Amino acid sequence: MTWVASDQLLDGIRRMAAFRDAVNKQLAQHVFGFLALKWANVGTAEFTPYSEADDYKFADTFLKVRSGDFPYFDPIACSFRIKTHPHSNIATARKGTFFHSWGAGQLQVDDGTEKWQFGPNYIDLLRGKALTKGGNTTLVPAEALAAFLFRGEDIPEKISLTSHFIKVFHLTNKEATNLFDSSAIIGPLHGAGRLTDAEVLTALDASGVVAQEREAHEDFTGLEIPTDDKYLVLARQLLFEDHYSGVVIVGPPGTSKSWYAQQIALSLTDGDASRISKIQFHKSYQYENFVEGFAPTEAGHFEMRPQLIRNVAANAQAEPTKQFVIVIDELSRSDPARVFGELLTYIEPSRREEEFLLASGRTFALPINIAFIATMNSRDKAVSEIDDAFDRRMGKIELGPDPELLRKLLSDGGLDVAQTDRVVAFFKWVNNGIYPLGHTFFLGVRDEPSLARLWQTQLRFVFEKQFKYEPEKLTEIKSKFVTITGAKLPS
Repeated sequence: MTWVASDQLLDGIRRMAAFRDAVNKQLAQHVFGFLALKWANVGTAEFTPYSEADDYKFADTFLKVRSGDFPYFDPIACSFRIKTHPHSNIATARKGTFFHSWGAGQLQVDDGTEKWQFGPNYIDLLRGKALTKGGNTTLVPAEALAAFLFRGEDIPEKISLTSHFIKVFHLTNKEATNLFDSSAIIGPLHGAGRLTDAEVLTALDASGVVAQEREAHEDFTGLEIPTDDKYLVLARQLLFEDHYSGVVIVGPPGTSKSWYAQQIALSLTDGDASRISKIQFHKSYQYENFVEGFAPTEAGHFEMRPQLIRNVAANAQAEPTKQFVIVIDELSRSDPARVFGELLTYIEPSRREEEFLLASGRTFALPINIAFIATMNSRDKAVSEIDDAFDRRMGKIELGPDPELLRKLLSDGGLDVAQTDRVVAFFKWVNNGIYPLGHTFFLGVRDEPSLARLWQTQLRFVFEKQFKYEPEKLTEIKSKFVTITGAKLPS
C-alpha cells in the first residue's frame, strides 16, 4: 500500500487554490455535488436512490479534518465549514442549481425515497457553467484534489492517484477527460502512513491559501435546532422534495412560530444570519416596499429603487451555491398576492431563473437559491382572504400549544415541580376545546406572584376578547385558573 505524504498534500492544496482562482469559485463547488452523486453510482441509465443522508456521508468521509465548530474543509473554496450542516453547499448545488436551474438531471420521489438521474448533457453543462470563466475552461486538477480527498487512505500499489480517483468515484472516460486534468502529477506516493489530523492541519496552515472561516463563531449562537428536528425535516421536504415556493408556519398566538421560522432559516443557511432577510407584513406594506418603487432623491426628484427581493436576489446570484432565506412574519397582515405582484408566478421552483418583466419594465429573474419562510396566525381573520394562487404555492407546517414544551419553559424559569404540574393541568384543560392558548404566554412565569400577574395583565384580556358575549364562559375559565393553578387573584 502507498500513502499521500505531507508535502504532496501541501502541493495539492496549493494547486486547488490556483484552480479556484482560475474559475468562478462559487460555481466550481458544484464539482462536489457531482462527485457525491457519482460516489453513490448515480448515472444516466436509471434513477438511483440518493438522499440528504448521502450528502452527510460524503462530507464525513472526504471533507472532515478535525473536531470543533468548523471540522470540514472545502479544498475548492479553501475554507472550513460548520459542523452542523457540512453538506449544505453540496445539497444546494445538487438540488438547486445543478438540476433545477441547469437541467443537468432529474429527481424522482418514490414512496418518500429520492432518486436521481443525470441528463444527457450534464457533462457539457458542468464543464460550461462550473469550469468556464471568461470563455476559458479550466479542468479540475485530478491528483491535486485526490491528494486531499484520499489524504488518510491507503492506495493500492502500482496504481496512480488519478486512477484511484476515477475508480472511487465511478467516473466514465468522458467524465474523466472532459472535467478533470490528469496531466498535473504530484509525483509517486511516498507517505510513511496515514496522515493524522494534526499533520493535515499543519499542511493546511503551511499552504498559506486557507481563507478565514467565513462566519464568525457568534453567528451560530442562535442556532439551537438539531438537524433531525421534525419541523426542520418537514420544511426541507416541502422546499426541496415537494418543490413548494415556500413554507408557512401556521398556528395560534404563542406557539413559537417566529422562533421556529428563525431556527429553520438559520439551519438552511448554515447558521449564517447575514443570508437571512426578515420583514413583517402589515396593512401598509406594498409591492413598492418589497420589489421596487419610486423614492425621493436629495435633489428633489424621484428614482426607481430596488427593494428587499431585488437586493436579496442580487446577493443570491453572486453566491449561487449558498442558500438565502427571506423570513416573512405576520404573512396575512397584508395581501401577499399584491405584495409579490408578478413574482407570484416566478417564485415557483420550476420558473426560477426564468427572465420576466417587472411592473417597471425591468427584466428580472428570481434565483433558485432563495427560500421563503413565513409565519401566520391561524386565528387572524385575514387568513381566509389570502389569494388562492399564493396559498397553493406554499407548504404549511402547523404548530399547536405544546404541554411538554410548556413544562420545559416553566422548569427552565425556576418554577417548582408541584406548581408546574398545576399550570400544565390548566393549560391542558383550556386547550381541550375551550381556547388554543400558546405555551409562550407562560415564558415569564417563575413563581406564584408572576403567575397571578400573567392572568391580570395578559390572559384575562385574551379571554375577555374571545368570550365577550359569553360571560359565563369567562367566569368558568377564571374559576378553573384559580382552582387548578392555585393562583391568588385580586377579588
